[in-house]
Amino acid sequence: MSRLLSDLNGAFRIYAVELIALCAQEQIPVMIICTRRTAEEQAEAVRRGSSRVAHSKHQDGLAIDLCPYEEFSLHGPDKLAWSRSEPAWTRIGALAEDLGLRWGGRFGESSPGAGDGWDPGHAEFKT
Repeated sequence: MSRLLSDLNGAFRIYAVELIALCAQEQIPVMIICTRRTAEEQAEAVRRGSSRVAHSKHQDGLAIDLCPYEEFSLHGPDKLAWSRSEPAWTRIGALAEDLGLRWGGRFGESSPGAGDGWDPGHAEFKT
């Protein structure tokens, strides 16, 4: 699994860099958790329960997972351990959406009964 911005699709990379810059401007230090992953890594993420889709936009370099540094320092990179009460999540989500990105904190909202799709560190290119 990559954490390199250079592994992102060029069309999406500019948005990812801007999102990180906006987080810094808002004084929300973030860790890059994931940029690109292989099909095997995606299958493992599904097995662990940290993803629910067989094919993720991470595989195409069109998504990034970020975590507020304070949350990361408490719980590490496992998003299943992250606290939902951390207010930085909604601010990161608002910044992502202001850039025209799809925010993972809204996953599941459009599919009632689909379960809790809350993925607060995820932002992806809308295609």
